[in-house]
Amino acid sequence: MTPGQQGGEDPGAPQQYPASGEAPVGDAGAPAAPNPSAGPALLARVEVLDRDGHARQSRPVHQWPLTLGRAIDNYLVIDDPHVAAHHAVIELGPQGVAQLRVLPGKNGLRCGKRLLPAGGEAVTLDALAEVADSRATRPIELTLGVTRLRLRRASDALEPERALPVVGAGRTGTLMLALLLWMWVLAEFAIGQDPGSKVSDWLPPLLGAPLALGGWCLMWGLASKIFQQRFEFWPHVAVAVRGALAVEVASFALSWLTGISGWSGFARVITGCTTAIALVTLWAHARLVLPHQRRALAYVATAAYITGTAILLALNQQRHERWFAALYSHVLPPPSLAWKKPTPSETFVKRAERLRPALEKSTAEAVAERKERGEDEEE
Repeated sequence: MTPGQQGGEDPGAPQQYPASGEAPVGDAGAPAAPNPSAGPALLARVEVLDRDGHARQSRPVHQWPLTLGRAIDNYLVIDDPHVAAHHAVIELGPQGVAQLRVLPGKNGLRCGKRLLPAGGEAVTLDALAEVADSRATRPIELTLGVTRLRLRRASDALEPERALPVVGAGRTGTLMLALLLWMWVLAEFAIGQDPGSKVSDWLPPLLGAPLALGGWCLMWGLASKIFQQRFEFWPHVAVAVRGALAVEVASFALSWLTGISGWSGFARVITGCTTAIALVTLWAHARLVLPHQRRALAYVATAAYITGTAILLALNQQRHERWFAALYSHVLPPPSLAWKKPTPSETFVKRAERLRPALEKSTAEAVAERKERGEDEEE
């Protein structure tokens, strides 16, 4: 007995397909009874996907039509309350080309970002494949209710085989970079430390930095275990070490370029540059956890960077009446490396005179604000 047939029925007799919520009728335009597995040639394979995009159910398709819905007479029965009894059918059109038709019901069907309304016109499978991937030789992913399906046709191109990651590969390089990052943090801490500091003051860079890095990567490794069913600790260590090292190198290089060239533009982009590197690092972590959502994660990271940059510029303009924060660097390169000659003291004094109006205005505003707070306190 094939799907869609019941005991006592004639297998050769034509069956009629009911619309959603209606009794079976003898409509000449209704699809024939589903029997996709009867033929010898494999036309396609329909798969039900889990949340990670892996197939948890797969059935072969040997002939059209292929019916989808909650009713038991469908070839693929979908246990989803948002799916109609007979939701959609893939059948041969007038030109002999396979096409998808969404049957009448409450909810339509989604292919990528395209919504096919219930009871709408039929769409060829090649057109749906182009919507999903701009090519007609890719598997088609459909969403019925909250259930994701993938239709893989015999003519669809397969992705090339991916090499398995070699256990321990690149671990030595990651450890060397982690040691370099640790030494960098210690050197930066030593430069900013006052002479005669206590030994306990060195505990944060000595122990805190490695423990923080390990805890950060452990958290991402557990996320990979939840979503990918594998604990990926060292790949996240590699991402975190390279991202943190890139932030340190970029900040150091831009600060030194500012001191050497005398151009403040390098210093003004330090925050934006390091923030961009941090967001790329977060995106790389998230990509390891959700490899099928790379494009969506990239959009989220880009939107977050643009929004954060706009908010920071607006706050600087509101608080300091300038787009960028005040320039400051606790480490300057040796004067012998400077590309520009030092500015004469007379020139410096003349340029400083230009700051007098702005400083007087800022001082007057501060005094007025203090007076206002003093009056409020007396009241």
